[in-house]
Amino acid sequence: MSLPIRFTVCTYNIWTHTRWPERRPALQSFARHHLPDILCLQEVQAESRAALDEVLSVTHARVEDPFEGWTCEGNIYWNTALFEGVEYGAEDVGILEPYRRMFWVRLRLKDGSGRTILVATAHWTWAGHPVSIESEKNIRIPQARATMAALARLAQPDEPQLFMGDLNDNTLPIAIVEAEGYQNCFAGLGRSPDFTHPAAPTAKGWPITIDWIFHKGALRPMTAEVVDFFEGDMAPSDHKPVLATYALISA
Repeated sequence: MSLPIRFTVCTYNIWTHTRWPERRPALQSFARHHLPDILCLQEVQAESRAALDEVLSVTHARVEDPFEGWTCEGNIYWNTALFEGVEYGAEDVGILEPYRRMFWVRLRLKDGSGRTILVATAHWTWAGHPVSIESEKNIRIPQARATMAALARLAQPDEPQLFMGDLNDNTLPIAIVEAEGYQNCFAGLGRSPDFTHPAAPTAKGWPITIDWIFHKGALRPMTAEVVDFFEGDMAPSDHKPVLATYALISA
């Protein structure tokens, strides 16, 4: 009897240029210790991507594309021992920041089955954005609807899906995702999510849950955690990473 395929998944907002390169060793140490099989990033920059490449390039691949958003907003790494990249894209889902998209890749398992997984990440617009303040509306609601429409268009029949990122919300936009059949990794284990911002001891603020991993289809979460990682007195980011282990089950 063959065992189910299991792999680790991580979403991480890595805080643009703030306090860089002071955070560089901590970020590299996180990647070295955890080596997630799928790593979805938000607020990536050329410098932080290069730092991660130093740790991950032997075992992982990522998207390399001339569109600037893959360098200054989001990117996705995957373990090349488990997955082969098939195709990728960057969908405009109405996020206000100019280079933010719903970034996605289709990964084929290297188990001879030919099965693929659709992996996507987004960074929806913060409530403190001037447009949000002036409109007095939750601008992530239309972003959530557009994201779900894009995923529905991209997904192949019976294809397992992972959607994750800094969604800057825990209210109606999250309910919109769940209404489309997605479940967060904590709910899949009968647990409540922990807060993901701020990351002590580096950042300050009120605790809030705004970073999520969702799954749909033939995927079962095995573990889920919000990781308190730091090196010395420095966390890699102002956000905490969310890390989950998934089993791919029979279609």
